[in-house]
Amino acid sequence: MSDRKRIYLWMAHSDATPSMMGLPNYPDHPIPSWEEFCQDYGEHFFKPSGDGRGRNFIIIADGEEVGILGYDLCDKGKSRAVLDIWLRGEKYCGRGYGTDALTTLCQHLYDKHGIRSLYISPSSRNQRAVVAYSKAGFCQVAMSQRELEEEFGRGVNILDYRDNIVMRRVMQTHDGRDTGQAKSDAKKGARCHANQNRT
Repeated sequence: MSDRKRIYLWMAHSDATPSMMGLPNYPDHPIPSWEEFCQDYGEHFFKPSGDGRGRNFIIIADGEEVGILGYDLCDKGKSRAVLDIWLRGEKYCGRGYGTDALTTLCQHLYDKHGIRSLYISPSSRNQRAVVAYSKAGFCQVAMSQRELEEEFGRGVNILDYRDNIVMRRVMQTHDGRDTGQAKSDAKKGARCHANQNRT
């Protein structure tokens, strides 16, 4: 829980914030207040046990905290989860940390929970994020509002922007059989990994 405020500042008050939310580039996605952040990211996101549906991890690279990665709406019955990620500052962007962390979390969710379909939904204006997610094996998928409701439930909205792109990675079985459209091209020996939050 001690990381919660710091993680909020990485999202809302860093030099990387304008690349993902708030004016001038994202008037449709205002920067959340601390109270709004706490409402969206409840206490369970910051506990090692989570709540069975979601939790956050701090991304560590060369012994330094560089960002946050998490999953939500984890449904073992449907074998899917929704991911989110942000880095703590511009100096950590474009260095492969996000791609490597996403690849690691996808594999973790597949190995531990059998989750095969991973979703993430950036703004099309955030091309840096789109490229990073593509490198982690995510592919753009077309989903109607009806399909989104069927997958995630009525009233559940994974689209934060007016121009969201829904991207999905479908994991492969250990014997190499393709279970979907995407395969990660990330190399072994990732330069960073997702560490559990300290409490």
